[in-house]
Amino acid sequence: MTSRFLDKLKSIGHTCLDILFQPAGMSPLIWVEAIFLVGLFAGGILHWGIFLNWFNNRFDFQDWHNQVGPYLEFLSKALKSGQFPMIAQSPYMIPGQYLARQNRPFSPQILLLYFLNPATYVLVNVWIFYSIGFVGLLLIRRRYHLSLVSFLALFLLFNLNGHILAHFAVGHFEWVGYFLLPFYVLLVMKMLEGEQTGWKWLFSMALLMLALTLQGTAHFFIYCMTFLLLIGLFQPRYFLPVIKAIVLSGLLSMVRILPPAIQYGAGTGLQDLGGFVSIFQLLQSFILPGGDWEKEYFVGVIGFAFLLYFGVIRNWTQSRKDRPLYLPMLVMTFFSIGSIFLPLFNSGIPFMDSQRAPTRFLILPLVFLIILACIQFQHFLNEWGQKDFEKKMAVLFGGGLMAYDLVYHSSVWSLQHYGPNRVTDIIKMNISNIPDPRYVATLILGFACTLVTLAVLIWGMVRERQKNSLNIPGPGREENA
Repeated sequence: MTSRFLDKLKSIGHTCLDILFQPAGMSPLIWVEAIFLVGLFAGGILHWGIFLNWFNNRFDFQDWHNQVGPYLEFLSKALKSGQFPMIAQSPYMIPGQYLARQNRPFSPQILLLYFLNPATYVLVNVWIFYSIGFVGLLLIRRRYHLSLVSFLALFLLFNLNGHILAHFAVGHFEWVGYFLLPFYVLLVMKMLEGEQTGWKWLFSMALLMLALTLQGTAHFFIYCMTFLLLIGLFQPRYFLPVIKAIVLSGLLSMVRILPPAIQYGAGTGLQDLGGFVSIFQLLQSFILPGGDWEKEYFVGVIGFAFLLYFGVIRNWTQSRKDRPLYLPMLVMTFFSIGSIFLPLFNSGIPFMDSQRAPTRFLILPLVFLIILACIQFQHFLNEWGQKDFEKKMAVLFGGGLMAYDLVYHSSVWSLQHYGPNRVTDIIKMNISNIPDPRYVATLILGFACTLVTLAVLIWGMVRERQKNSLNIPGPGREENA
């Protein structure tokens, strides 16, 4: 009796392990996968609620007070008074021209501020972009057939690494654009894997860049375009589609690029913060939690070993198609060290002096490594047989320890626990009615450029689709050799 019970228990255990380790789409129990993924998504919703202290943000420290609180208050007042958010009158909004600073959002969801107070809007907006990011991760899972275990590693490392947590903690609210990066990685991987980089691909890339700039995530726009350019320079066969993507992305995003470009045409006046002091400090940023949000990339010891082995060592030897990614990653890492970027910062080249914290360059290589590591990890798992019970249990325990490290680190940076030197002054914000013809002309020109570029991209995509449909052989027709 006992023996039969133990055998039944063992059989159930093996079935559960098979579900966790089987590549996506191969499990006969699809509903179990669906429950797991829904539970994981709900866990992320809960995490961001706890991390942001739910709807209790008081905008009383760091950039939450200096920037986010003021511009959300301004948007709320403008929307509720039926005015276009043009110019603010407040010591907290410099310059007063709202769209003349690149980190201020101007995306459709700001309309929610008509119904929600700023504190509620903060969490709802993060939830919206977390959900979009989750869809992006699911697309990666489907394309590369990631098992639930591999996807769990992807989910944890992407959502709980130190960079995104630390920047949200100090009030870099525009970092919601980070959740769009899985779509960028997918587009780059499609190009490297030989898919067509015609109008549809160009439209997708340009639209994604517009989405980034509308969130105020100008930094990520620059990182993504720089990374693409580096791929084109190191791999000439991609140079033409890369240049097209960069030009069209810039033109489509002109509605958010042009006003800040004119405002800061003579320079931003920012001071360089310097990069990582040394390679050793860079490596420490992945393993040791620190107090400097600009140098925080914590993934834990297990997470770092996972990225190093599967994302770099094994992937380099096993996947030749991914090799064009490593030189751009290395270049961006190179410029994140010390004062290496300083000559470019002081060069007078447009937008160079907006990057005063070169340590941030590392985030795009990190996201690529996370995704590459999880894909390669799945290839590794596919080599195992059905009887590798001990190996699978070791992976689960290791994953559990990595998850504990990441969740604990998240609690350290959460808004409930982080936030020294809280301020008590009240944010005063008024809408200015002072005319500014130059600013208005800049907005009209930028908006017109965006609309024209959008029309060209749609036209090109429609023509491409029509051409492709004509080339598809119909019934009874033979395709020409």
